[in-house]
This record gives sequence, C-alpha cells and structure tokens, in this order.
Amino acid sequence: MPDSVDVDPLPVRHRTVVGPGGVRLQVTEVGSSGRSAVVIAHGAGSSARFIVDAFAGPVLASGRRLVTFDLRGHGGSDPARDPVDHRLEVHVADLRAVATSVVGPIEVVGGVSLGGHAAVRAVATGDVACGVVLACLPAWTGKAGDGVGPHAVVAAEVREVGIAAVIARLEAARDLPPWLREVLVRDYRSHDPGSLTAALLALDGGLAPDAEEVGGLPVPLAAVGWPDDPGHPLAVARHWVDVAPVAALRTLELTDLDAGVDSLGRTAMAAVDAAGDEGGT
Repeated sequence: MPDSVDVDPLPVRHRTVVGPGGVRLQVTEVGSSGRSAVVIAHGAGSSARFIVDAFAGPVLASGRRLVTFDLRGHGGSDPARDPVDHRLEVHVADLRAVATSVVGPIEVVGGVSLGGHAAVRAVATGDVACGVVLACLPAWTGKAGDGVGPHAVVAAEVREVGIAAVIARLEAARDLPPWLREVLVRDYRSHDPGSLTAALLALDGGLAPDAEEVGGLPVPLAAVGWPDDPGHPLAVARHWVDVAPVAALRTLELTDLDAGVDSLGRTAMAAVDAAGDEGGT
C-alpha cells in the first residue's frame, strides 16, 4: 500500500503501528500533519474506512486532522481469531499505541460503539491524554449481561449459523436503513472471517466503562446517541452525560445518515465543541 495518496482531494496517509503482542495495526491519517489530531476508533465489525467516510469532512472543516485505524482483526490490521483478543483492555492498549504514534497535539480521542468504550476507558485511566473524549453510540455501562441484549443475539446467531450466513441475511434485509445495510455488508466482507466471528462473539458479556470511570473523567465528555437503535440505547449516552463531570450530548436518528454518513461526524464534532465550551477548553 502506498505511503501517501490523494483522495477527493484530501491528503490520506497510511502507516503501520505495532500494538501489544506484535499485532500490526493499519493507521489512516487524513489532513495536514500541522493540525491538531482527532483520534477515532471504530466499533466491532466496522472499519477505518467508515470512520473516514463519516468523520474526515467534518473533522477537516473544524480545522483539525483525523487519525483512525482498523482494530485488530479488522480490515488491513492483523487477524485476531480468538475472542480474548477483542476484550476491552486489548483495544485500549491498541488505542494507546496508535495515540503514542501521533506526532503533534491530540485534541480529541474518541470512538464509535466499542471504539467509544475503549476511548473513555483509555482517558479515564490516564493511558491516553487529550482535551475532549468522544463517545459515539455507547452500547452499555460496565459489564454486559451474558446472553442478554441485541449484541448477545448477534453472537448467538454467529455461533449457530456462521458469519457467511449472517452476511447473507444482512444483504437480504429490508428492515434496515439503506446506508446501514450497505455499510455492514461492505465492512463485514472486508474482514478476515475468523477474526470477525471472534469480534462479534466477544461482545456477549463484554466490558464497557462503568459509571465510576465516566464520573472520574479528567476532561469533558462529548456523547452522541440515537433513539432508534436498541443496540446502542440513547439512555446509555444520557447516563454517561449525567455522571460525567463535564459533558455535552447531541443526538440524531439512524435514517439521518441516509443522506450521508458524514451526518454522524458533523453531529460528533458539534458535541465536541459543546463539551469543550462547557469545560472552558
């Protein structure tokens, strides 16, 4: 893969960072290296490509640059075919490795779903420093109940029929917003099947930051939630905002992304700016 290419016409640079256990993580940076960085991690089954699609325009328009990466077992990063390789603490360590590799100031560290869980845990524990932490679509607080909730249902389906059948079901689904069906099928097909299976299985009973961690955040929390996704209940985002010392919440609906997935990025950056204003940063 080339070190640098121009895409539409954003400067996009790819590089590799070595995470714990020697796992190679593919990192993507968009924007001038002279700008402060917004480091965003994607969720289980998603991809750095989705983060670029959703966040690059809004982040660059805000005067910052975007840094993202494929989680282990996803996209261009090394395979990870054991569910234990997808535990929250592993993703926190990988996020720390990526953040440590960033040249220049990091203004925002965040993520979507699992990526947001990792970002909040990393900032709460002091593993990663930034000015604002961003959690888009947090899925639960603390430990998810084993066998309980939409993510456990997905894990059960994967165990029963396999990942290929899950992808086939998604391709045929007409109850999903078109953008979501397209992104899920595209991203799921781009991953190593064994690694994707492990990532989805690990969500059943997985960990997220608890209320004490969120309540002890040393920087403002920006949160994004949507009211129409049972896998990422708006009540969770509201709870995190309620317990965080300084926080701001912005919402949008799943169907808002039919007009462009950058709606998520614009909403997220609005939340970041509002949280920064609340915190005086």
